[in-house]
Amino acid sequence: MKNKILKIKDNIYAVRGIWLWHFSFFPTYCYIIQNKKNGEIILIDTCGPGSSHLIKEAIEIMGGKTTDITAITLTHWHQDHTGSICEIATMIGKRDKPLKIIIHYRDADFLISQKLRWLNIHPFLKIKVCHKPGKLPSNELYELVPFGNSNNNPLSSYGIDFIHSPGHTPGHSAYLYKEDGILFSGCGLSILGKKTVGIVPVFYNRKEQIESAKKLAQMDFKYLYPAHLYLNHKEISKDKRVACNQKSFINRIFGSLPLFKYMD
Repeated sequence: MKNKILKIKDNIYAVRGIWLWHFSFFPTYCYIIQNKKNGEIILIDTCGPGSSHLIKEAIEIMGGKTTDITAITLTHWHQDHTGSICEIATMIGKRDKPLKIIIHYRDADFLISQKLRWLNIHPFLKIKVCHKPGKLPSNELYELVPFGNSNNNPLSSYGIDFIHSPGHTPGHSAYLYKEDGILFSGCGLSILGKKTVGIVPVFYNRKEQIESAKKLAQMDFKYLYPAHLYLNHKEISKDKRVACNQKSFINRIFGSLPLFKYMD
């Protein structure tokens, strides 16, 4: 499992799981956060189907058990982020308090419906690709907790704030772990390489996606951990970010949009 399980902090690990169709060549991450006081664990995303064994191993390395997982919070409904929900819930089994599946209410219906949807790839070509959410477990194993339609934050007990950042999907959300200033950006921001942060060319609404990414880029976080591509363990505080004013030829070809570069 070398390079599949990465320690971020003593209580936070990243798991490079399976993307889709049993492939793992495209880096896709699940983040595990363990409550320092009571040992409870929350997952941010689950990667694609077949990733649960890696998540289980990472939790055991942390000194925990899969039964310590009390919630899974999702950045959005896509299968490469929700694909192992059923596996994990089944692994935990039935208990008095079912596993909480937390997701923005604008994406909740997409997850519940289990229907195929069309995604747009590339801002100019707008290639249509069919996609679906991950399989849900049997009803007795989980409780769906939608957020965003009130002032209530179901993640407050975990020390996490949510930031609704639509565009990639209607309910896409990033998460700020306040204690360490870590932004788990999902697909709202990605590290594109060469110390460059921007957005990937997959979207529901490109205008909203760009607006949300710019909002995230202006936030006062210290560390950035996206759902895909590259990870950087060094501090990326606001004073280390320099706006990108031009797109490279490669960016234009692939449809990605750089927003800022960061200094060491």
